[in-house]
Amino acid sequence: MNARTQPENLSMATATPILRDHRWLELTSAANQAFKDGAVEPARKLYLRGLEEAERIFATLNPNDTAIPLPAIMNIACHNLAQLARQEGREAECRRLLILAFDRLNGAARQPATPLELRIACIQHLKYTLSELAGHLAAQDAPAPPIGHYVLQLRESAAAVSHAATHMERATDLQSCGHCGLSN
Repeated sequence: MNARTQPENLSMATATPILRDHRWLELTSAANQAFKDGAVEPARKLYLRGLEEAERIFATLNPNDTAIPLPAIMNIACHNLAQLARQEGREAECRRLLILAFDRLNGAARQPATPLELRIACIQHLKYTLSELAGHLAAQDAPAPPIGHYVLQLRESAAAVSHAATHMERATDLQSCGHCGLSN
């Protein structure tokens, strides 16, 4: 016989909290199943709703209370739709979605107001985004801008995050840095 929690034993202290990404996880799971079943149009609609949810969650720039890291949520949401577009031969849409993932993660990494742990996570997850984007651009005739454009942006962002981390280590006033004289 399965042990079940009785209603009188339920309390807020024993309740499992609903994480902020639960809706995104549900939408993505349903879309993946629809795609697996060959229902492409329902999958697309679910993936689009998943991207809207990913955008909403990511816009908070709050890395807490999610089962999946925020940068991964954004990457997965964009890459699912990009893969679908690629399979349908819609290369411009595929590129747009891959660039969207790059721009969101890179933008958050560059923002001084973004929590440092999220800035670092965005830099780490940009390797997946850049890899997908590089593969896509390599298959294009003379892509504009070329992959070097995105690599340069990533380098600049990584330097900014490294600088911010140094601030955390050395400066007591995080708005102005005693070790380099720059503002964060």
